[in-house]
Amino acid sequence: MEKENQEKFQCPECESKNIRFRFKVSTKDKNNPYANVTEEIQCASCFMDIPANVFIFKNANDIEDNKKIWQSFYKPEHLKVAAQCSKCSQYYWQIEKQLSDINITSPDIFYQTYDTKGSGGKMVCRLCDPEAFKNNKQ
Repeated sequence: MEKENQEKFQCPECESKNIRFRFKVSTKDKNNPYANVTEEIQCASCFMDIPANVFIFKNANDIEDNKKIWQSFYKPEHLKVAAQCSKCSQYYWQIEKQLSDINITSPDIFYQTYDTKGSGGKMVCRLCDPEAFKNNKQ
């Protein structure tokens, strides 16, 4: 028997009902769309990190509303700031999904290059340069 207050999940990106994990987040920028987001959920299917308020639903009517809110409000901002490989241009969730498909589950999916002038460099993913990660546990 299902509990009345049990949370129900559906990813507004891919419609999966499975979560990979939940984590707390915060932003200091009160003008950011994520200003009131306190928790995100990583989808177990598409690996996208999505605000919990649009991943959790109470009734079937919420699902379509959550998809619209995700697509129009949160996702555009997410795409602006999401980690992306400078070589293959894939986002972190695409890389994590591919690594998971080959049984590599590691939080280390990027390294950052540095230039001689001391400024930050570009992000390079584990798929583009697997040798750089060969000493890390998989």
